[in-house]
Amino acid sequence: MIESETTPFSRQSSLQRGEHASQETWSLKLNDPASQRAFWLRFTTLITKNGFRRISEIWGVLFERDQNREVLKSALRQTFDISAFKLAPGSTVRIGDCELSLDMAHGRTRGTIRSKGHALRWDLQFRGNKPAAFTLTPETLARSGVLKNISNTLSEDLRFEGFLVYDDKTIEWKSAPGMLTHFKGPRSDHSWVWGHANSFVNERGESVPFIFEGITTRPHAFGAIRLPKLSSFYFLYNGQEYRFHSLWDSIRSKSSSTLQEWEFQADRGELSFRGKASSEHKDFAGLTFEDTNGSLLYCANSKLSDLSLHVYRGGKLDNSFYANGTAALEIVSRERNPYVPLLV
Repeated sequence: MIESETTPFSRQSSLQRGEHASQETWSLKLNDPASQRAFWLRFTTLITKNGFRRISEIWGVLFERDQNREVLKSALRQTFDISAFKLAPGSTVRIGDCELSLDMAHGRTRGTIRSKGHALRWDLQFRGNKPAAFTLTPETLARSGVLKNISNTLSEDLRFEGFLVYDDKTIEWKSAPGMLTHFKGPRSDHSWVWGHANSFVNERGESVPFIFEGITTRPHAFGAIRLPKLSSFYFLYNGQEYRFHSLWDSIRSKSSSTLQEWEFQADRGELSFRGKASSEHKDFAGLTFEDTNGSLLYCANSKLSDLSLHVYRGGKLDNSFYANGTAALEIVSRERNPYVPLLV
């Protein structure tokens, strides 16, 4: 049974259920629009099909745009045995001395990643600014068993407070907008593009309440069959949620992407949401993910991307929103982007 949007997390991890060839990931990201900084954090477990790899990992990437508009990227990953992973009472994920509370009302994450002679330490508290959770996996395909992977956003709109220390540099975060996601399944999708933003301005540069999340993915069905692309979208517009995650929504929506851009469109009734997310090649952090069958995926990951989104009503422009350097954009493929150096 698919987790509903009112179920904020998995009560049991894939590991606790004794599943073979499984992976599970909890990821969060936050932005400071004023300083043009962003932080991405990933708790993950991996059990390969042959059983040789049984690991848990913590990933962290700090993005900073300098005065010359260049994006500095500091990426660390620390690998542990699977025994270091715990889903503790009170629904707290722990890997080593790193932890992530899954309480969206009064959450907290803290820990230290040590790798390559560097250290990344953080202590962040967060709360849900909106009670919005969203299931990205089309429910019909999940319930029927066609799709085994389940992807949920636990909160579309969080606010983070706390600090981060990278080596000897300390960064404070105050009411930083962010979000938290959860993924579990026996195998990664073949490829996907994903985006999110909850810090927008209008054409006058004024902060406006608008939230976007979307994904276009090429999933596997029944283990090996590669399905056509499926898309899901979430919009919070004028205080109302618009959720596009049925099979019919996937068929009707439009989506196309390149190595550094993503254009999409989702229509419902007289409303049409049309967006474009983009990032320079040099602004991506190149990351390498391992699948449960031992194959590799290459992620071009940016948390300081640009996103423009236009809302049409009855064919006429109703409103425009801009996330200038505050959007997340991840483009994941089985083939490496030759223009994005791998950091991890």
